[in-house]
Amino acid sequence: MDIVEKVLSMAQAIHTQFEQVKCCKHQCQRLVERIQILLEPVRILKAQPPKHISHHEKQLLKKLLWVLGEAQKLVVKYSQASWIQKFLRAHSTSEEFVWVNESLEDIAQGLSLLLQAEQKQAFLEVFQAKTCRKQDAEDLRDDRAFLDQVIASTEEPKDAAGEIYIDRQCMESKVDWMQNELNKIVHVMECLKKVNVGKREDITEIERDQLTFYRHLQDTESYDLYKGEYLKYPVAIKIFKRPLTTDPAKVRDIFEKEIQTLKKFESPNILRMYGICIEEKDGSPCFSIVMEYCKHGTLRDVLTKQQHLSWEVRIRMALGAARGLYRLHQTEEKSRLHGCICSSKFLVAGDYCVKLSGFELCETESSIKRKAKKNWKQVSMLAYIAPENLKNINYPYKRPCEIYSFGIVLWEIATSKIPFEGETEVSGPLRKSHTAQ
Repeated sequence: MDIVEKVLSMAQAIHTQFEQVKCCKHQCQRLVERIQILLEPVRILKAQPPKHISHHEKQLLKKLLWVLGEAQKLVVKYSQASWIQKFLRAHSTSEEFVWVNESLEDIAQGLSLLLQAEQKQAFLEVFQAKTCRKQDAEDLRDDRAFLDQVIASTEEPKDAAGEIYIDRQCMESKVDWMQNELNKIVHVMECLKKVNVGKREDITEIERDQLTFYRHLQDTESYDLYKGEYLKYPVAIKIFKRPLTTDPAKVRDIFEKEIQTLKKFESPNILRMYGICIEEKDGSPCFSIVMEYCKHGTLRDVLTKQQHLSWEVRIRMALGAARGLYRLHQTEEKSRLHGCICSSKFLVAGDYCVKLSGFELCETESSIKRKAKKNWKQVSMLAYIAPENLKNINYPYKRPCEIYSFGIVLWEIATSKIPFEGETEVSGPLRKSHTAQ
C-alpha cells in the first residue's frame, strides 16, 4: 500500500472510531472534520501517476500520516469510558489537541497548492490560524461545561459496572451543535468540488488566448506589468519590451530546463509561476511571463505605505517570509540560495501572506530582457550585504550571508524603517560604489 492509501485508510479509521467517543466530543468532532477536508487535495494526489508526485509532496504526506497517527491515539483514548472518571478527578480536560491541530494547519498550507483558485480560498479559510484558535477555544469550553454537568451528577446512581451514570439528555442536547458543524463541512466540501480537480496546473507554455488582461500596473524601461487572469486564477503578466533575443526555440529550451528545478520549490510562501507566453507575429516574437498576482505589491511597498500595521500582521508577514526562505534553503536534498534577499524580493498577497520572489524563471527572463539603465532603489542593496562580503569582495556567498540579509528584512518588518537610512559611507572595497549613490 502506498503512502496515499495509508493516509486515506487511517483517516477512515479515525472517522469510524469517532462514533465511540465518550469524552471531549467537541474537540474530537472538530479534529475529524478538519481531517476530512484535508483529504480533498490528498485525493488529487491519488489520481496522479506516482512519478508526478514531487519530493515535497511526499514529505507532506509522510508528515500527515504521522499526525493522523497522533490524532487516532486521541480519538481512541477518549472513546474509553474509564477516561471520564480520570477527568472528573482532575476537573479538567487536556489540551492535547493543540499540537495536532496546528500540525494539520501547516500541512494544509502545503497541500493547498494542489487546488485551483476557487477551491484554495475555501480550503484555507478552514485552516486560518485565527479562526482555528477561536474554534478550538470554544470546543474546549463546551467540553469542560459538559464535564461540569457530569460532576454535578456524581451523587446520582451508578450503573451496574460501577461507572458514573451520564444523563442521556445532556448528551442529546449537543445534537444541534453537531448538525450545524456537519452543515459547515458539507458546504466546504461542495466548494472544493466546484471545479474539476483532476488536473493540476503545471508551469507550462501558455497560449495568448488563455490570458485576460484587466489593468496596467507598472511601466518600466524593459517591461510592462499587467493584472490579468489565467484559467480563473488572478495573475500578474510581465510583457517584455524590445526583447534581447528573437529566437523562441532558444527561450523554450532554457524554460524547459529551468522549470524542472523550479517545480521542486513550490510553496505557499514562494511566488507561483504559471509559465511563459510566446507570440510569434511577422517574425518578431513577443515574450511574457505569467505569475501569481499579489495585491499589495512588494513588502517594502507595504512597510512604506502602511506604517501603522498591527503586530499580528507584522508577525504574520515575518513568518511567511521565513517559511519561503526556509523552503529554498532546507527542504530539498539539494538546497538553493536566492542570491539577492531584500524587502523588495518579497511580495504580499491580499491576506498579508508573504511570498518570496526574484529567483523563479530568472534564467528564462535573463535570456529575454535587455539590460535597463541602472535606477537606484529606495533601499540601497548594500544594506543587505553581510559584513564579511563588504570587507572582502571575493568572500564566497554562502547561506549565512543570506541569513544576514534576511535579518535586515525582519528588522524592516518590525520597524517599517529603511535600513541604514542616511548613512553615506561603508568601509572596504565597496566604499566607492556606495558613496557614488
